[in-house]
Amino acid sequence: MALLTRIRTRAELVARRRVRTLLDGRHASTMHARSLDFSDLRGYVVGDDVADIDWKASARHGDLLVKRHVAERRAVVMLVVDTGRELAAASHWDPSTTDLKRDVAVTAAGLLGWVAMRAGDHVGLVHSGAEGPVATRPSTREVDLERMLESVVQGCGPDSPGQRTLELLDHAIRALRRRTLMVLVLGDLELESAVERRLVRLAAQHELVVLTVADVDPMGPLRHGVPAADVGSGRSVPAFLALDPRLGKELAAADEARHERRDAALRRLGVAHVHLARLEDAVPDLLSLMERRRRVR
Repeated sequence: MALLTRIRTRAELVARRRVRTLLDGRHASTMHARSLDFSDLRGYVVGDDVADIDWKASARHGDLLVKRHVAERRAVVMLVVDTGRELAAASHWDPSTTDLKRDVAVTAAGLLGWVAMRAGDHVGLVHSGAEGPVATRPSTREVDLERMLESVVQGCGPDSPGQRTLELLDHAIRALRRRTLMVLVLGDLELESAVERRLVRLAAQHELVVLTVADVDPMGPLRHGVPAADVGSGRSVPAFLALDPRLGKELAAADEARHERRDAALRRLGVAHVHLARLEDAVPDLLSLMERRRRVR
């Protein structure tokens, strides 16, 4: 399990044992049983455990009262990854390092899947295959998670079909009716109205988390004499563009404006979101996201 082993090693280097409990206690049901989460009080009946009696509340009420707790419910975590040849492009570049969007996406999906399995949850995958969206049955086995990650890698080669974001989202809306924790892994896309409408549907059906993977600034390689090309179209980026500082500023401003619009839209929807660029930052950024979600809950 080479992919999962690398992800697990990265996570443990960053967080050690903390990562293993970030999702603990996340899911609550209406079932009543022993757990750490207090629900309410009810009258004592014969057979109740004496340890569950709230003696202070019983003294105030005049009758024996027993604490009830919310039982933890294991959930289904669905990794919905917008695979395609666009993820074979770079998410970050500097003279010493190139990070591929595919590697960032696999690390993000694999980390969240592994943490969910550690908490006892089932993890499944939906991604775009050669014939359209493909769903993998949820599992609690790490060997199955490894196969899911391999499927993501295979769907993100330079010769893979292009991303079909709307088709993937439509499939997730139709096929995944049971409420899940849905982790949506997307490219550095503009959140247009068609995409936003589908996210509204998914946020109503599921507990939604959106991860976006950055597009590299093509000016960086060009300024160092390294040729750049668009993976989606195969067209080369003209080298002379790197010599125009005004164009570089305009490109950076357009990217920043797109990110701000996307962040604002996801905040309106109440959807947790993190934007990932560097592979070395992916794990700490995701752990921070999970920690924020745990505190809110």
